[in-house]
Amino acid sequence: MQGEGIGPAVLFPQRDRLHQPPVGGRDMDRKKALWLGVAGFAAIGAGAYAFGGGEPDEKRKPAAMARPASAVAEGAKIVPQPAAMTAAGLDASRPTDCLIEPSAVVRVNSGVEGVVQAVFVDRGDTVTRGQVVAQLRADVDRAGAAAAQARAGNVFAERAAASRAAYLDSVRKRSEQIAQFLARDAVEEAQANARAAGEERRAAAQNQRVAALEYAQSQRVLAEKTVRSPVSGIVTERVMSAGEYRGPDATHIVTVAQVDPLHVEVFAPIAQLDAIKLGDTVTIIPEDPVGGEYNAVVKVVDRVFDAASGTFGMRLELPNPGNALPAGLRCTIRIGGALPLPRPSRPPVRRPSTAS
Repeated sequence: MQGEGIGPAVLFPQRDRLHQPPVGGRDMDRKKALWLGVAGFAAIGAGAYAFGGGEPDEKRKPAAMARPASAVAEGAKIVPQPAAMTAAGLDASRPTDCLIEPSAVVRVNSGVEGVVQAVFVDRGDTVTRGQVVAQLRADVDRAGAAAAQARAGNVFAERAAASRAAYLDSVRKRSEQIAQFLARDAVEEAQANARAAGEERRAAAQNQRVAALEYAQSQRVLAEKTVRSPVSGIVTERVMSAGEYRGPDATHIVTVAQVDPLHVEVFAPIAQLDAIKLGDTVTIIPEDPVGGEYNAVVKVVDRVFDAASGTFGMRLELPNPGNALPAGLRCTIRIGGALPLPRPSRPPVRRPSTAS
């Protein structure tokens, strides 16, 4: 029969074509996956390139190593940098800072309490050592001193006691000589009276010495009522005025700063320790507008250093006749003194030519 051997693919060709996969479909899926993978790797590489500054690490390392160590790039500007850092305390070329201060700041006060009668100086005045700067009221103390002086000068009580002691001693001697004719009680009474008179004489002499000491004490109190400056310098502060009470809580009446000589507190690098010794002379250069150069002598070199700043402290003594330099100035020092002056060049010596 003619129908034998004819399959459904022949009878229904379109149905079978619908169920078959398209030609090259699997190859297209593989190509898409491959392109997607390549695009992903390309995106990752672009991000790493942008984050790393435009060059991979392998390419940037030789460039960084080839760059000189004494320069640092800041945009388009190249800033030179030191090749090596020096420790702060080992840099002897650092400027040595210093501060000019008064050699002494004294808070002048009185040793006794009382009402201030007068203050004779004010801020900015120049005073000398021993000058009276204030006076406390001393009327009552003067009266007490006068009474103590009168007691110390009273010699009549001692003389009377000495006379009575001499008389009773003579009575004792006579009683002992005629003791065989007197009652025993009478002799003992004469002896007791003589001993008592001797003690009274010594007590009178002691009272006179105590009166002399009281008079000396009153004189000291009067001296404390007069306030004197212990140093020569400049008055920097006046705390109390006339009429105020100087009690136990009062710290001082005036403040005096001694500015001749001046003290220079120096903070020098540790590297300069061997260059400075006690008694050396260094040059002080005060800050503007004072300026100038002055010689000072090293008086103290600290043996305890400041590790944080790499410095050590010194104290110099700077003579200041006439209070010419003010205190409280910053300054710098030059160690080693002035530079030596150059030698003048000698003119060449011309020798006369000898005739041949």
